[in-house]
Amino acid sequence: MNIGVVVDNELNDDKRVLREIEILREAGYRIFVLCFSFDNKSYSTIENITVTRIRIGKRLKDILFFFLNSFPAYEWMWSRKICEFININKINILHVHDLYMTKSGWSGIKRSGITIPMILDLHENYSFAVTTYNWTRGFLRNLISQPKQWKKKEKVLLGYAQKIIVLSKEFSDHLLNEYKFLTPKQFCVLPNVPDLDQMETFRTRGKSIVINKKEPVILYFGVVAERRGIFIALNSFREVVKMGHNAEFLIIGPVDRKDRKRFHESISSPDIHDCITYIPWIDLSELPAYLDLSDICIAPFLKNPQHESGVANKIFDYMAGGKPVIASDCLPQQKLIEEYECGLVYRNQAELTASIIKLLSDKSLRISMGDKGYRAILNEFNIRKKKSDLLEAYRQVLIN
Repeated sequence: MNIGVVVDNELNDDKRVLREIEILREAGYRIFVLCFSFDNKSYSTIENITVTRIRIGKRLKDILFFFLNSFPAYEWMWSRKICEFININKINILHVHDLYMTKSGWSGIKRSGITIPMILDLHENYSFAVTTYNWTRGFLRNLISQPKQWKKKEKVLLGYAQKIIVLSKEFSDHLLNEYKFLTPKQFCVLPNVPDLDQMETFRTRGKSIVINKKEPVILYFGVVAERRGIFIALNSFREVVKMGHNAEFLIIGPVDRKDRKRFHESISSPDIHDCITYIPWIDLSELPAYLDLSDICIAPFLKNPQHESGVANKIFDYMAGGKPVIASDCLPQQKLIEEYECGLVYRNQAELTASIIKLLSDKSLRISMGDKGYRAILNEFNIRKKKSDLLEAYRQVLIN
């Protein structure tokens, strides 16, 4: 059985797609991938799968995508490439990633002359998320990119797929409530849970981390941006320091371009500068070492439909590191944290500050919550436990 996976990005660094590919490959499927190769970069070979790379400049790709709703050349290009990909590799099931690739996948199947099912993999609530992206903001950019068109298109695009993979049951429930033609059997819930084998490999080969740890360490890991709640977190940390509590704030991740000036000004403020360490980038293999030296981990996402489409990778990573989590009340992460008692959930700035102080002041509570989160990862939220859901989705597609 030949599975065709379509990703409009580079493949080698896409953790979610690679995990799914490995699950399918281990189950005996032959995997073929169609993806981009940017700016003549070289990529390492991925064992036992066939990768077809479309060579394109990253800037040209971004321009074509920006104009997609005004002039769909991007869609046409992918439709043609997918048609060729299906015919050359004799694809039996097409698995496309992200809402905006759905029409190209459907059109590519139609052009190929071969009737095959399509699985749609939704990495986020794209129809909302795109309205928050910096590249769609401003009068002219908004006029050309037309981000609100994605919500209008969503119903039709979802209708092209025989099976839809989502990050959380909350998001599938949202779509079922909104589009009555969808049925629960069409959905497969596959959260971004960690690969325990990979994490153990990282733990044994990770570099030794040097940081002057004098006080409890609060860790933020991931993209640094206003939409991710970094400024709310910094404001709460400032309040914690003013109240006389000792702590270090370790922030790891790249900063969104529009937020760079504000972020660097914030962490350079005299009242907190000496208590903050900022690292722009680490290799993923180093994360377990940073988790080992941390005491509290935070995920201060702003509450909105995008952040309520699933539990973020970082929360599972924090739990796998055995650390207590402080997170905003986005529904999927709130349910997870409250059910497994692995952290604290806040609704506003004052509650975030109080949550940080509570965990800073109670080491035994930190350890207890961290242990509960780690056990939840071992027993339920890991790729070994969840892979059966993906395989069942494929089985259902094949028998229908």
